Amino acid sequence: MRNLLRIEGYKLRRFKPFYFCLAMMVVMGIEGAFTGLKQSYIDYFGVGTMHDGFVDSVQDCSFAFLIGMLIAWYVGLDFTNRTVHRSIVTGGKRWMVVVSRILATSLMTFIFHLFLIGSQLATFGKSFGYSLEGFCVQDLVWLGVVALQLIALNAFYTLITIICGNVYTALFACVVTALVGGNILRNVFVGNTIYEHSFFCFAKSASASDLIPCAICAIIAIIILVGITSIYFNKKDVSN
Repeated sequence: MRNLLRIEGYKLRRFKPFYFCLAMMVVMGIEGAFTGLKQSYIDYFGVGTMHDGFVDSVQDCSFAFLIGMLIAWYVGLDFTNRTVHRSIVTGGKRWMVVVSRILATSLMTFIFHLFLIGSQLATFGKSFGYSLEGFCVQDLVWLGVVALQLIALNAFYTLITIICGNVYTALFACVVTALVGGNILRNVFVGNTIYEHSFFCFAKSASASDLIPCAICAIIAIIILVGITSIYFNKKDVSN
């Protein structure tokens, strides 16, 4: 497993789409730090501190399609370039191959989410002043639960990618699934307890009534998805 993780770390450092996405977040953060929020947004939502920016961004699923694309691209390239074949023939167990990909993509998407939060904090700081007022330890717990949900989301898209077996089909399938599951269904099932505690919809607040069920659902989803993916991948022919 250690060797597989080292390989994933090397691949991740050379994965250019990831840097492009981070650059996009940096540009958004710089633009927000100079322009701030529109007055119409402030009037509608009534926000007033940087902490409001954190609340707004930590639960933001609007880039779910981009997360799905990154996972499909990263994992799908293993099939297109036959990297996954080499991992297996050199002695890597298939479940370890699955777990190493999920861990690598989870790190990638969590960093992306942190950049999204930083971008929003810069925007809110420009509008209301840079201050840590309102932040507390509970916010770190909230971020940790969202990290669990991101791992579950990564496991889900990894399963789709392995089923597709190539980068192009996986890109299409994951982006479409992200748009439907992360955006359309969010509008349809707004307020639905089951949906809002799933990994398609990040935890809405730092309250225990949100964090505990979201964390439990994410852990259950991770176990189930990793198990299903490992079983499917164990039977999948990757010799060609």
